[in-house]
Amino acid sequence: MEEELRKKAEVLTKLAYTTWFALDFGAAIKHSQEALKLHQKLGDLASVAMMHVHLARLTVGAPVGLGSEAKALEHAEAALAILEPAPDTPDKAFLYQLMARLHLHKDEPATSLIWAQKAIDLFHKLDMFMGTSLGTARARVGEIDKGTEYQENNWQPTLESRNPLAIGFCAADIILTHTMVRNIPRALEWGERAIKEVKIIGDLYLGLINITLTLTHTLSGQISKAMEVRQYYESDERIERQPGVFEDSTAGGFFYLRLGEWDKAREELKWRLLANEHRRNFAAANACCITLGSLNLEQGNFPEAEKLLLRSLEICQNGGNVVSELWVLPVLSELYLKMGKPEKAADYVNRGFELLKPDQNWYGLPAPMYLARGMLAAARQDWGAAAESFDKAIQINRQYQLPWDEAKTLYERGLMYLSRGRKADREKAHEDLDEALAIFQKVGAKKDVEKVLRKKEMLGA
Repeated sequence: MEEELRKKAEVLTKLAYTTWFALDFGAAIKHSQEALKLHQKLGDLASVAMMHVHLARLTVGAPVGLGSEAKALEHAEAALAILEPAPDTPDKAFLYQLMARLHLHKDEPATSLIWAQKAIDLFHKLDMFMGTSLGTARARVGEIDKGTEYQENNWQPTLESRNPLAIGFCAADIILTHTMVRNIPRALEWGERAIKEVKIIGDLYLGLINITLTLTHTLSGQISKAMEVRQYYESDERIERQPGVFEDSTAGGFFYLRLGEWDKAREELKWRLLANEHRRNFAAANACCITLGSLNLEQGNFPEAEKLLLRSLEICQNGGNVVSELWVLPVLSELYLKMGKPEKAADYVNRGFELLKPDQNWYGLPAPMYLARGMLAAARQDWGAAAESFDKAIQINRQYQLPWDEAKTLYERGLMYLSRGRKADREKAHEDLDEALAIFQKVGAKKDVEKVLRKKEMLGA
C-alpha cells in the first residue's frame, strides 16, 4: 500500500512540474496539491517541503483567479518550518531567496533585504552562485546605487547560467529599478541590452521586458515605442492576463493616463487594483493606487484621490519602500494644495526632502518633490523660492529625459509668473506655456494640451 502511494506521489509530482513548464497553472496547482497530500500521508518531510516550495512558486506566478501572494507565503512558511531546523542545503538557500521575493511582492523591501542577505550568506557558505532580491530590495529602501550595482553585477553570471526564467527576471528587475528612480537613460540602455539576449530564450520572457519598457518609454515620452511594446504583450494572452508583479503592473494604466485616455486608464487600473489587493500583492496594488489616485486628482475627484494616495502611503511606510513613497508624496502635496490645505501639503513636501538624503544619488526622483515645493511656495507667494524650485525640477527632468514632467513644471512655473503679475513675468509666463504646449503635443498628452490651450485662450494669447 505504501509503495503504491509513493509511486502515485512521484507521478503527480512529475505532472506538477510538467504542467507548470507548459504554463497550465490550474493543472499544475491541482497536481501539486494532490502530491502534497500523499507526501504528508507518507511522512516524507523532504518531499512535503519541496512541494510547498513548488506551490509557493506556482501561486505567486499564476494569473488572476489562481494566483495569490498570500497563499504563496503560506506555502513558503510551511516549507521553512521543515527546512529551517534541518542542515544547510541549496534547497534552504533557495527558500530564503523565495521568501525575499515574496516580501517584495508584499511591498516589504526592508524585510526582503533580511531574507536576501540570509540567502546570500548561505549560498556563499555552500560555494554557489545565485542571484537574489538583494539589489531590488536595497534600491527600494533608498540605497539606490548599492542596489543597482548588485543587480547589474548579477547580469553576466545569470546569462552564463542559461536559465531563461532567471535571465528574464534579472533583466526586468534591472530595467524597472532604473525606471522607478527615473533614471531613464540608464533604463533604456539596459532595455536594449536585455532585449538582445532575451530574444534568444523565447517570447514569454521578452514579454516580461516589454511590460516594464512600456513604463520606461511612457516616462521618456517615446509614445510610439510605448505603444509598440504594449501591443506586443497585449497580443499574448499568457502575459496580458497577469495582474502584474511590481510597479510595472500599472504600465498600461499609466500609459493611458499620460495619453489623456482617462476612461481606458480607469478601466485598466481598477481591475488591476482589485485583483492585486485580492492576491495581497501590495507592490502592484501600491502602483495602482498612485496612478489611479493621480487620475482622480486630474479629474477633480479629490476624496477618491485622497483615499487611494493615503492607501499608497500606508503601504510604503509599512514596508519601508522609500522609492514609491517619493512617487506618492508630491502627488499628495498637490492634492492638498488643490483642496486648500497648504499646511498638509507642506507636511508631505517636508517628508519628501527628509527622505532625500544628500549623501546619496537619487537620479530623477527629486524632480517631482521640487515641483511640489515650487507649487507650495507659489501658493504662499514666496516667488523667489518658487522660481528656484521650479528651475531645479526642470533641470533634473531634462537631465534624466522626463519630458512630460518637464512640461508640467513649465506649466506650473508659467502660472506662478502669471500670479506674480509683473509685465516681464507675463512674458515669461507665455514663454513657459508655449514651451509646455510644444512638449505635451510631442508626447501625445491630449488632456494636458487641452489644459494649456484653455489657459492661453483665457489670457487672450
